[in-house]
Parts: sequence; structure tokens; C-alpha cells
Amino acid sequence: MHVAERIQDDTLVLMISGRVTFYSRKVFQAIVSNARLSGAKHIMFNIQGVTFMDSTALGGLALAYLNLKECDLTMSLVGPQHPIKTLLDAINFSTLIPTYPSEETAFQAIE
Repeated sequence: MHVAERIQDDTLVLMISGRVTFYSRKVFQAIVSNARLSGAKHIMFNIQGVTFMDSTALGGLALAYLNLKECDLTMSLVGPQHPIKTLLDAINFSTLIPTYPSEETAFQAIE
């Protein structure tokens, strides 16, 4: 798993790529902890470059959402590619975490 970040307005955009699995959970948890301290009001996980996501990663996203919500921060997912999008759709994940096809549509929705 690789992560790059940038701030745009009041949003921290985390661009995640590669495989997100049980083995990357500690890095993912650290990213969420740092996001809480970033000063951003919204955390956007751009997962367009994610090639594989296991059940631990899905649980990590759900826990991140709850963790950020406790701090009055909002969160969204952007750009899931097939087959990850299919998996997220099958479990109705977007009912928990807003999911958008692009950063542009996500920024329009959070304004």
C-alpha cells in the first residue's frame, strides 16, 4: 500500500494505491490518526489506485469512518475501480460512507 496526501480547501485527500490488506492495517491506522490531527474538516480517501482490498481493509474503512465521526470530521471514498466497486456495491458500503466516482463529484457534494 502506498499513500500520498494533499490538502485542498478544508479537505485532506489521501491517495491510496496498491493492495490494502491485513498486513497494511497498522499503516492505515496511523494514517487515520494523523488525519484526525491535520486540521481538515473532511477526509477523502481516493482509492482509484487500489488493486486489491480484503475484509480487514473494509473493516478498517468502517472504523476510520466511526473514528473520524467522533471528532466531527466527515469522510468519503473516491474512485473505487472494478472489482472493488462491485464489492462495495454488494455490501451497500455507500450507505455508511459516501462514495463518488471522482474527486470532482466528491468536492461538489461536500460544498
